[in-house]
Amino acid sequence: MTHSSFFFGPRQVLLSLLVSGFSLGNVFSQEDPSADILLAKISEKMQGYEAVHAEYESKMIDRQSDFEMVQTGEVWVQGERYHLELGEYTIICDGQTVWTYEPEMGECYVDDAETIAEDGIDPARMFTIWEEGFKKVLKGPQRLGDVTLTRVDLYPTGSEEQGYHTIQCFIDESALELVQLVVKGRDGTDVEYTILKMEGNGDAPKDGFTFELGNYPGATIIDNRF
Repeated sequence: MTHSSFFFGPRQVLLSLLVSGFSLGNVFSQEDPSADILLAKISEKMQGYEAVHAEYESKMIDRQSDFEMVQTGEVWVQGERYHLELGEYTIICDGQTVWTYEPEMGECYVDDAETIAEDGIDPARMFTIWEEGFKKVLKGPQRLGDVTLTRVDLYPTGSEEQGYHTIQCFIDESALELVQLVVKGRDGTDVEYTILKMEGNGDAPKDGFTFELGNYPGATIIDNRF
């Protein structure tokens, strides 16, 4: 089994959240226009920022093997560009190319951004993931820890080969902010993304959206685009 999620390493985990086999049945009949209205308000708020910076915690739960992995990191998003710091890993995208730097191996993997986005969740769309390719269902209030949030479920409208069957969005409706995403994998592997802190127009690291080889001395480039 290969997992992908831009929150986890090693590389196989960072670049795929591919799991298999689930039928959505007739769940789409439950779609509620109220979900579209709420999510559109959040998208409008996000579009008002030049960039977004967030600190997050991600948890992978593989129920078949009773395995969990928890990591924390930071992400900066500006349009289609993003910069992730995940433990020792650095993942950078300028909108067309993705660089994944693995310092333990001294290697930087280069991929097409479009290819990476097809294999899992595109970090550039993390805060507006619902805008394309999903049916939306408003589930209503739900407790998450000590707070009550609004839950909206997303169901992918694309291929049956999609690696997940549902994304649960937990939203602070008064602040119009995403608090948690739960990606429900087709084989029972779930990934929870919890936003610990988010700020609009957060300053990105210098040269944050382009991989500058001089900043990573000795790195070996492995180009997967050819």
